[in-house]
Amino acid sequence: MNRPLIAILRGGYTGESVISMQSARTMMEAVDPARFDPLYVTVHREGWTCEHADGTTVAFDRGNFAADRGHGPERFAAALIAIHGSPGEDGRLQGYLDMAGVPYATGGVRCMAIAMSKFSTTGLLRQMGFPVSRSIVLRGRGAEDRQRVLDAVGLPCFVKPDGSGSSLGISRANTPEELDAALDKAFAEDPTVMCEALVTGRELTCGVITLHGQVIPMPVCEIRTSRPFFDYEAKYHSADTQELIPAPIPEEVTRTVQERSVGIYKALDCRGMVRVDHFWSGTEVITIEVNTTPGFSGASIFPKMLKESGIGVPAAINGLIEDCIQRT
Repeated sequence: MNRPLIAILRGGYTGESVISMQSARTMMEAVDPARFDPLYVTVHREGWTCEHADGTTVAFDRGNFAADRGHGPERFAAALIAIHGSPGEDGRLQGYLDMAGVPYATGGVRCMAIAMSKFSTTGLLRQMGFPVSRSIVLRGRGAEDRQRVLDAVGLPCFVKPDGSGSSLGISRANTPEELDAALDKAFAEDPTVMCEALVTGRELTCGVITLHGQVIPMPVCEIRTSRPFFDYEAKYHSADTQELIPAPIPEEVTRTVQERSVGIYKALDCRGMVRVDHFWSGTEVITIEVNTTPGFSGASIFPKMLKESGIGVPAAINGLIEDCIQRT
């Protein structure tokens, strides 16, 4: 009997495609080849391709999301999505897979579309009673942007492209002049920009995963960097960035962060692997962001959390695949 055909989707339409390729490789290496037959499906604007781990191409039918491994086209049994940003993190790919009848290991269309927007996510969480920072959204660069931001959130503040990941285009603005430059940088990445009041304290992040019907929080990670914030350089290139797992924080703070992360995961109807970012001010935990397709490269935090938890990357990846197949 043929092993179930598993798609590992990678690439995408944004600057995060480089990280996506690394995340997909980690997933591919974790799949149990005795139980599943994994193939890469690489998504680019110019077209989609399908290949084995060694780069050998496979005939691919995008209309039916099927591949031919020698016996005619077969629809994939499940999909792992390693695309950060569009179209893997904004609901587009999920809608396509829903129409193709292929289960996947992320949240559904609505969950992903909402969580892709930083402003929509924090606005919804605020309405649900989760503590978040003050923020304002700007749609298109305007002459009054500086004053609007100063009136709504003040300085210092963070300026973020509303739909980007890996901290691309994000800046901290301490002065009106820095704010103008930060807005220009953010609008170069996204036509919609969120400005968020600065929250100071210790930066904490917590992964959450659903395996075999159980929602499991990961050990909390504290991020320390000499840079102004945990930006792209700090995440992927800075030698002095520290990711401390488990975080050296009081037990009650760890419990709060884990419970908060699980609560947000459930409130947004997430599935698969999600990472929720927070700040601990010393007196309260403020949620900053929800990452519904977190980085999964060798340098990424989530695989390190899985190792520290005792679950490990192979058990997580193969468990996600099993959960997908059981939903068919």
